[in-house]
Amino acid sequence: MRKTRHTLLAALTFAAMGFTAAGTASASSYIHSTHSEKGYVIHPEHFKSDKTRTQMQAETAEFVKNGGTDRFRSSIYPPLESQDSTMTRKQVMDELKNESPAQRKARLEMMRG
Repeated sequence: MRKTRHTLLAALTFAAMGFTAAGTASASSYIHSTHSEKGYVIHPEHFKSDKTRTQMQAETAEFVKNGGTDRFRSSIYPPLESQDSTMTRKQVMDELKNESPAQRKARLEMMRG
């Protein structure tokens, strides 16, 4: 019984050390976990950027000049180049009917994504 108690105590000690190490692993981030309903707290002073303020301002100015987020909110997407087909509808249907099983499988996989 005494041996079981020592084994259990050792296992609990290692588990506690693991939980402590997991909490300190995120200390390099600016988002830290907490025991609250939200689950995290943000410390903006811990954020480290690889860009300067001038670089960020230049990127923001270019983004706004190109339409910013309004371009996507108003459904004005960049136009796609049209790909006009030289085949008739009947030719396309014949091509689909005559494709091999391997070609059909490849086409269906491509369409699924």
